[in-house]
Amino acid sequence: MRMQIPKTTPQPRWRLAEARTIRKWSQQEVADLIGTTYVNISRWERGITRPNPYFRRKLCALFGKSEQELDISPGVEGTPWNVGERIATGGEAVAGMGKRETTEGGAIDVVERTTTEGGATAQGGAIYDPAIPIKPAIALVGRDGELGRIQQRLCNGGSVALTALNGLPGVGKTALSIALAHDTAIQEHFRDGILWAGLGPQPNIAGHLSRWGTLLGISENTMAAISSVEEWAKTLRAIIGSRFMLLVIDDAWNVEDALAMKVGGPNCAHLVTTRFPSIATYITVDGATMIQELDEHHSIELLRKLAPGVVDRETKKASVLVHAVGGLPLALKLMGNYLRKESHSGRSRRIGTAIERLTSAEERLRISEPQGPVERHTSLSQHTSLSLLSVFEVTDQRLDEPERAALYALSVFPPKPNSFSEEAALVVAACTVETLDALTDTGLLESSGEDRYTLHQTIADYAHTHLKEDTIVYERLITYVFSYVEAHHKDYELLGLEFNIILAALAIAQQIEKPAELVRGVNAFAPFLILRGLYEL
Repeated sequence: MRMQIPKTTPQPRWRLAEARTIRKWSQQEVADLIGTTYVNISRWERGITRPNPYFRRKLCALFGKSEQELDISPGVEGTPWNVGERIATGGEAVAGMGKRETTEGGAIDVVERTTTEGGATAQGGAIYDPAIPIKPAIALVGRDGELGRIQQRLCNGGSVALTALNGLPGVGKTALSIALAHDTAIQEHFRDGILWAGLGPQPNIAGHLSRWGTLLGISENTMAAISSVEEWAKTLRAIIGSRFMLLVIDDAWNVEDALAMKVGGPNCAHLVTTRFPSIATYITVDGATMIQELDEHHSIELLRKLAPGVVDRETKKASVLVHAVGGLPLALKLMGNYLRKESHSGRSRRIGTAIERLTSAEERLRISEPQGPVERHTSLSQHTSLSLLSVFEVTDQRLDEPERAALYALSVFPPKPNSFSEEAALVVAACTVETLDALTDTGLLESSGEDRYTLHQTIADYAHTHLKEDTIVYERLITYVFSYVEAHHKDYELLGLEFNIILAALAIAQQIEKPAELVRGVNAFAPFLILRGLYEL
């Protein structure tokens, strides 16, 4: 006869659940912060399983509590009372000694904590947010100048806003911020610690602020009484007081979110990154720091670090790829990782096929790589792979229909470093100046001097894939350009300025089989070509 072993009923871990719910975090948000799944969080809270030592350390660092305080230590099977009863009866939310700090806004209960692995939360020591991304294995390339200038501005006080001139994600704003957060000189200056919040299009502002409150040692009784973002901001600013801290606000999509996270005191600095130039210039009165693409030398260097065997073997082809993506670090990273993966066998055939694939603009846009839950790009949803296509689509979705149509139409112009006039843009895109302003505000369209614009190569590639066979746009370009050449046929300086656009219009006229327009354009442009000795064009 088999002996019956009585089944034990799992004992829920109310303290673990309470630490999450009091901060208004979902199980998925906690899972993302520590690098696991919401299923595991649910099983841990219900007492079905216990987190292993690695995740116990992660949870302790996240909530600023010990294993015993979260009911997750070995041998502890949960606490037999529920969250509602603990809050209603005013029970102590955190074991251990605490103190009450008096601020201008009133008294705040602060819990004295000890340093835990993954993030220091000691009241008397530096606080390093566990949300700070880990330092990448490959150091930044070609950013020494920017790092030095930003470091100086941060240490001089005030706010620094990082944004690419064209607003492109992937130009290296977050990478620079990560490097600064791990920089020894920055850590020495901001001796009380560094806080980090990755926002994205739909941030949980209250969740970010409450997590900062936990790291700063605010008691759960105090946090439970806070009911608005405004109260959070005032409480955090009061508790930070005169501390020397750096607050990194990464990937801000609107001004209100960025301002809500600016809770530092007089000795703090705020490092704000955004793809939108309008947000960066609004936040800083002394001008935003614009992060440019890498030059050719540093682009090749980065690609070589990622795929050394390929670049050393195919230097000329690597240079062509660098030009094709305009030195955009994200594009270089995606291509480099792809080439390294395809070259592991060392077979020339496979390497050649991989390089050939990357010569296609559509393929470059689609090259993707999976993301871990902790390192996930803040602009992308949980299950979206990282690619140029996915990061551009997020911004594209922000546009209204006239803005989107104008962006796609502008892709008929030769991309950066070429530029085109505002007059040409208005005619070819059949849009208003307000639409051009909106595209500039989103960072998709760059200003290039007075009344001129340019599109980055990768944005032009993305937009052109959506233009498809819209011959009306091509016809508008041909008509405008050839009329312009006829009107200015003796002004060789103006024709020289628009030289590449004129060549593009001639090529398009031939491509879409407009022989009459092609003859018209050639006849109008021929005197300029002959004068310059360009007989073979």
